[in-house]
Amino acid sequence: MTSQATRLLDAQAVLVGWINHSATDCYEHLRQSGDTINLGTDLDASTGFVLIASHPGHSAAVTVTLELAPVLSDGSPGGFITAAAVAIPATGGKVEASIAGSSLVINPADAAQSRPPCIRFARATVTPATPAGMFVALTAVPGL
Repeated sequence: MTSQATRLLDAQAVLVGWINHSATDCYEHLRQSGDTINLGTDLDASTGFVLIASHPGHSAAVTVTLELAPVLSDGSPGGFITAAAVAIPATGGKVEASIAGSSLVINPADAAQSRPPCIRFARATVTPATPAGMFVALTAVPGL
């Protein structure tokens, strides 16, 4: 059995948006802004990953904030830290933000209950509102 602690993101992990039926998701569903996702991989063990956010257009510009948290010894998420924030104009579009896994640091309050690498939980918050067709995901840096 291989450890999940060293597995890197190998496909897009959807944080906000529609997920089709696939080999890894056995049912179609919609992930909402603010949903907490257990990625099953430790982001702080990766060289880097990319936040991808897009929407086709909205009445106002939107901001996407990516927050990450460690898995604690009881399996629950620790305190969330802000890893990135991106803005998309009202006209729509796609933005990407590269994040270095080695630059992620957990909240000091969680240090006693977690051991790096341990940043496994993610959530994306879209403000002021989530446009129809909004998509936010994490993916590995190409070539890794």
